[in-house]
This record gives sequence, structure tokens and C-alpha cells, in this order.
Amino acid sequence: MTRLSTVLLTLAVSGLSQALRFLGRVNPATRELTWPATGVSFSFTGTSASVAVTSISGTNSVELLIDGGTPIIIENVNGTSISTPSLVRGHHTVQLRKRSETVYGTFTLGDVNIIRGSLGADSISRRRIQIIGDSISVGYGLDGTYPCTNSAFLENAPKTYGALTAKNLSAEFDILAWSGIGLIRNTIGSSDPVLMPQLWTRYGTNDEDNSYPFPKAETPDIVVINLGTNDFSYLGVRDPVNATMLTDGMIAFAETIRGHYPNAELFLTSSPMLSDTYPTAEDAQHTTHVSVLNAAAEKLGSKAHVVDFPTQGSEVGCDYHPNAAEHEKMAAILTSAIQEVMW
Repeated sequence: MTRLSTVLLTLAVSGLSQALRFLGRVNPATRELTWPATGVSFSFTGTSASVAVTSISGTNSVELLIDGGTPIIIENVNGTSISTPSLVRGHHTVQLRKRSETVYGTFTLGDVNIIRGSLGADSISRRRIQIIGDSISVGYGLDGTYPCTNSAFLENAPKTYGALTAKNLSAEFDILAWSGIGLIRNTIGSSDPVLMPQLWTRYGTNDEDNSYPFPKAETPDIVVINLGTNDFSYLGVRDPVNATMLTDGMIAFAETIRGHYPNAELFLTSSPMLSDTYPTAEDAQHTTHVSVLNAAAEKLGSKAHVVDFPTQGSEVGCDYHPNAAEHEKMAAILTSAIQEVMW
């Protein structure tokens, strides 16, 4: 049995080893999986492998993808490790990804053990996409059918529009998202003062502000910003969002992103959860949101692009969130928009 220490995990992130690597934004000092779709990837020759887990809090749903086949879903991580089934001896690839978001729980990666075999080389795409968003980008209620109550098991970050777009384009991806979060204000009823421009600076969601060092090796070619849904929520609690303030907020955040990723193409997306009929036709929230994005993109220049996701239909997931079919439609639209610009 080959035992791969967590030191090797750190080396992989530093670029000293490509055999074992983190997926998404994972702090190598803590190895805690917090952001949606974070995990680890490796390949090996042998019959099985396991990844030790520690410091489990709450409920964590994950998927285990072996040799690119059908994902094995683990509804709730418990015990001391996550193992592959017994496999035919040979070369295998493994990806372990967190399906659920921080609010439900987190856990820490430990050692990786290869049974009767050895670690192999893991391939890495040079293309990188970063998705910044809210519950839509998290995959909130994606696997549910309305009416339903969201849970860690019904969230599915690896099947979101962002993850599917990355797959379509053969790109690595990060999902930096949190349900209820906004650009200039969070969803109605939220007492959390942290907004996405602040959360975005953290290595893990539970780390300090400005803890992420923006390593050159993880610089994205494309940054997708899907924010605004929660800023628009107001009914019976507060005034409608100020479109000018929302535009200014988008510009300011995009310019902050450019400060770290000056060559990245920015794709500003509308929300499929906003319509021109709810809460009132006078609000025209979808049209207003698109106008905000167009105004921001015009100010930001030629490397900023607007992607309009049409308002979703009547078949939805939990709490009216996009279901799996809707995410597939969104991925097709975003993939096409990116291909018009690059790749």
C-alpha cells in the first residue's frame, strides 16, 4: 500500500508535483473543502484508493468520479475516509468534489492511500474559468423538484452551468459562490454583512478577508460574474434596488478582479430567476438587470461581455431555483458566448 502524505497535497498546489492536486480554491495550509465543487484529483495504477477525511462539520454531500464514468454520490461524508470501490487492476483517474456549500458543512482532506499500486501523472488543462455567484452558481436545489426543501444532498455544484461550461470547454474551474449573497446587498432577511466582493478575497470561505494570495498558476482566463438576484429581492422588506448603485457596484468589483487578473475576459450574466412580471411588471427586474450589466460592460471596455440567461420556465428546483435541465440550457448559452470570444 502506497501512502501519500498531505505534504504532497501542498506540493501539488505549489506546482512542484502534478500527480495529486486540489480542485478549486483550497487553502493548502488547512486542506479544508469549503467552496462548492472543491476537491482533489489524482490518477493511479492499482486496484483501489482512499482519501482520508478529518474535521467533519455539518453535512457534506460529495461525488466520486472514477475514470470519467457515472458519479458515485455520497449523501453525507462520515467516517475516516472516502474510498473507491474495488477496481480491475490498471490505470485509473479519480476526482472527488464537494457538491454542497459551506452553509451545510465542511471537511478536511487527509492522506491518500493507493492499494497495491502507485500514483501516476495527472493531466491539467491550461484553460481556467472562475465562476462568481450566489445560490444559482452553488447549485441550490438543482436535484430537487419544486416544491422541495433544499439540502446538502439536493445541491449539486458539479452539475451547475459553470461546471458544465468548463467541461464543454475542457477547462479547469473554480466556483466561488454562496447562497443569498449579493453584490451590494444580500437577500431580504439576511443579517450577514459580508458581500461577495469581500468573500471573494478569502482562500476558504471561513478564512480571513484578503487571505487568498492569487497565485499565478491559478489565474483564470475567464471570470464569470452571476450576481444581482439577491440584490433585487425586496418585497415587503425594503426599497427596490437602485440600478445606478448596482451598476457602480458591478464596475467596482470587476475592476478589483482586473487588478488581479488583468488579462481575463469578463462575462457578466443575467439571472434566470428574475422576470419582468414578478413582483410587478413595473419593476421589469430581468430587463433592468440586463441594462445594469450592459452599462457596466460598456464602462469596462472590450474585454467585458454580457450574457443574457432567459427567465426560466415553470419546471424548477427547490425554492424556484434552476433545475438540472435549466443549468444545461444556461451552460449551452454561456459556452457559445465564450467561444465567440476565445477558444
